[in-house]
Amino acid sequence: MSSPVPARYKPLVYEIVSGVVRWRLYLDWVLSHFVKETMKRDVRHLLWMGLYQVCFMKKATYHVVNETVGYAKRERGQRVANFVNAVLRRAIRDKENLPLPPDPVSRLSVEHSFPLWLVKRWHARFGPEGTKQLLTALNRSPEFVVRVAGGKTETKEAALRLQEAGVRIRNSRFLDSALYVDKVGPVLDTDLFKKGLIRIQDETSQMAAIALAPSSGDLVLDACAGLGTKTEQIKQTFPGARIAAMDRDGKKLRSIRSTDCVVQADAMKTPFKRNRFDSILLDAPCSSLGIIRKHPEIKWRRSEKDVKEFGAQQLKMARALSENLKVGGHLVYSVCSFEPEETTEVIGQLKKECGFAAEKPLPALFDDEEFLSVPHVSGMDGFFIARLKKL
Repeated sequence: MSSPVPARYKPLVYEIVSGVVRWRLYLDWVLSHFVKETMKRDVRHLLWMGLYQVCFMKKATYHVVNETVGYAKRERGQRVANFVNAVLRRAIRDKENLPLPPDPVSRLSVEHSFPLWLVKRWHARFGPEGTKQLLTALNRSPEFVVRVAGGKTETKEAALRLQEAGVRIRNSRFLDSALYVDKVGPVLDTDLFKKGLIRIQDETSQMAAIALAPSSGDLVLDACAGLGTKTEQIKQTFPGARIAAMDRDGKKLRSIRSTDCVVQADAMKTPFKRNRFDSILLDAPCSSLGIIRKHPEIKWRRSEKDVKEFGAQQLKMARALSENLKVGGHLVYSVCSFEPEETTEVIGQLKKECGFAAEKPLPALFDDEEFLSVPHVSGMDGFFIARLKKL
């Protein structure tokens, strides 16, 4: 059994692993010019890691090659070590002279290491320059956000205590409750986190719960509560509201402490009566293409078919939940995606079918009927929020 990674090396391991996942298409494209035979998976991964460190971390070639070849020799023998040495040295030496694909879309796919289907989709929607800016934004090192329970005073105090713990912070442009942090590890070790005074929660995710804006005494349903991050935020931000948390995953629900009303059920077939809730938050399962910056593996796991299937599923969930909403009540719909099939098209269909009227979800922040965050425009995660009133 392998020994755990020492704490001091974890940031380095994370940087290499997440970087290789993010740039694997480009790394494979480079290797394809120097390797024509089929490689074992572990050898390919070793070459990816070596190339990534030289190309993107700007580590000294001599140091990276020696360490990579030395590891290959210890684990796989001299023959594999010789192969790794030859390929890595040639790739590092000649990579800048390799001809990129002539087709503009294919070139963007290789240069920015994104699947071709996704680049084609965004190229048709945002054009060549907009797509380049979007891919660049999604390839930047991720930023993380903590949500602070309380107001401006608590946020200032939390910022000081996080800085004392060695965390660099910056304030949000929009929310007093949000602080951007440069690393998560030290945050999780603080008493602030252990006591529930701060939580890891992106700024756009916080906005979804804020858009709910229930009145005191309102009965609220967090329909896809998961681990209860937004359930807790709703309770802390709107303490007068009564909250029920629902999810089909019982294991996740067991972590919820912010409400006693926890129900294991599917949002497509809820156990609740008709016209029961004043407000419902549907933070729906989605393609998650808006958070590729934090989770680069998503771009390799999704397909165009998935986007359409998620959109259909989201519409079904919203239809079902509309039955549980009182007339005059509000449904807040959110997803960490900016694809039309999962955002505007879902809302357009809901307004036609279920008698909903759109309201501005965040009137104190944005003068828009719907909130759509596209990363290269907003500087935040890709996200969508709509607030609908049942007529």
